[in-house]
Amino acid sequence: MINDRPEVTLTVQTGESRPTRIQVREWTVEVVAGPDKGKKVTTQDALLRVGSDPASDLVLSDQTVSRRHLELERSGKGILLRDLGSRNGTFLDGHQVMQVLLQPGDKVVLGKTKLAIKQEPRATEVEVSGGADAFGGLVGTSEKMRVVFAQLRSIAREDMNLLIEGETGTGKELAARAVHQHSMRRHGPFKVVDCNLITEEKAERELFGGLRSGEDDDKGTKGVFEAAQGGTLFLDEVGELPLSLQPKLLRVLESREVPSLDGAPVTVDVRVIASTHRNLEEDVRQGRFRADLYYRLAVARVRLPPLRTRREDIPVLAQSLLRGIKSTFELTPQTIALFEGYDWPGNVRELRNVLERGALMQETGNVSWLDFMAQPERKIEGNQPTTSVAALVTGMPYHEAKDRVVADFERLYFAEVMRQSNFDMKTAEQHTGLSMQSLYRLLKKNGLRLKDLKNAEGLDK
Repeated sequence: MINDRPEVTLTVQTGESRPTRIQVREWTVEVVAGPDKGKKVTTQDALLRVGSDPASDLVLSDQTVSRRHLELERSGKGILLRDLGSRNGTFLDGHQVMQVLLQPGDKVVLGKTKLAIKQEPRATEVEVSGGADAFGGLVGTSEKMRVVFAQLRSIAREDMNLLIEGETGTGKELAARAVHQHSMRRHGPFKVVDCNLITEEKAERELFGGLRSGEDDDKGTKGVFEAAQGGTLFLDEVGELPLSLQPKLLRVLESREVPSLDGAPVTVDVRVIASTHRNLEEDVRQGRFRADLYYRLAVARVRLPPLRTRREDIPVLAQSLLRGIKSTFELTPQTIALFEGYDWPGNVRELRNVLERGALMQETGNVSWLDFMAQPERKIEGNQPTTSVAALVTGMPYHEAKDRVVADFERLYFAEVMRQSNFDMKTAEQHTGLSMQSLYRLLKKNGLRLKDLKNAEGLDK
């Protein structure tokens, strides 16, 4: 790594309040021992995930490493390491750690792999608006989000393709819509294709147009590229696009033409914004995604930070979401403290769902916020459940509903086990069949703290 490069300042003129400068330091995670020795990731992002899951930022082939093994977060005090409930643990200086602030020169061991984490001594300065706390539907006052807003504003002015990365629920579609609204194409259409749901059989007609089947064979249908003419096409979760369709998409991006019914090509004038929760660079290395298509889509790249890395945004974000769902109840300081102590694995989407449940249930007066966060079903007068998993998720797209249910399960289970055990760890250990260490680890992983669990029934009443 080169340590003597000059400092660089990125200036973003926003036309708003007085700009400020934020230092962003590049850092590297490198495998120094193990099956993947020599593999490394260099980034300016605030969060980096390590594991065998292909969606990780640093993907390891070491079979002793868990799919979601650990994450590294750049904070004001340095690099913070968190074990994510790995099966074989994470070790520093021979001691197993769940969360630790790394010191310069520290080596981290996970399975048969050893990692070295280094920060550049010099920082890049990003100049952002001093007062901007929103960009389109995105909201936040943290430095992480102000940097994102500056990046998106700058990219919006340039008519280039954009890849938006981030975990499920971080607001990737909101970011795409905001870029469209601030671009020269804002008066044109904004069309969305959910690549999770598109089928290989219908994809070519839906994307590029063609003949309708059955009785309507004499009629044609426009594809979404033509429908987005003069505007923006958003390819949501583009990493899920079948490999067989990727060359056809690449051909359209390169030629800016789609076939017509009479065989003559139709020129399309469309800006493409794509999103993914996956590590597409790793998918390219593994042959799951075409390299040439990746580079066509990722002319510009922006990553949205997960909510757990910008907890200071939760108060303003929650108030903004409450205005959106037209709810009038107030969030008490105790409730905000509970929110800030929770890890929000479903990110902003989960916070919105929790607030929607709260708005629905506020008239009962006997339900705590912890129930909304960890337990989707709750009984009130007459022993009738006020909500159910089915009622909560059937209004969502399939992949969003699946994420919601999977994210809820562990939090629901462990919150209820602790209640039934009267918050006694020994009793909970016997009830679950887990070791005390595993129980503590899973509670921590799911953002469930004993203090919050014990006090939750007295919150927001």
